[in-house]
Amino acid sequence: MDDALIFSQNFLDAVEAARIRQGRSHSDIARAAFPAQRDPVGTYRKLRNSGRTVKLADAYRLAQAVQLDFASLCWQVSQAMLAPESPATSGR
Repeated sequence: MDDALIFSQNFLDAVEAARIRQGRSHSDIARAAFPAQRDPVGTYRKLRNSGRTVKLADAYRLAQAVQLDFASLCWQVSQAMLAPESPATSGR
């Protein structure tokens, strides 16, 4: 699998973990990340289920929605991918 796709999937997994830690719903995150969209929940669902890479702007909005620093979150995901025999290196 392409490293960029693995990174995207791991990034979404990290956002999901933050959402769960915060006790928030998918809908809360969707509305916070995509307030200008007509259907923010549908937009977030498509992003999570697409199996494609995440656009930079969408990744930034998602990090903000779960109240995490975007650069730090990207660094954490990339470091996890470098760890030997890490689940993050295999994708989903």
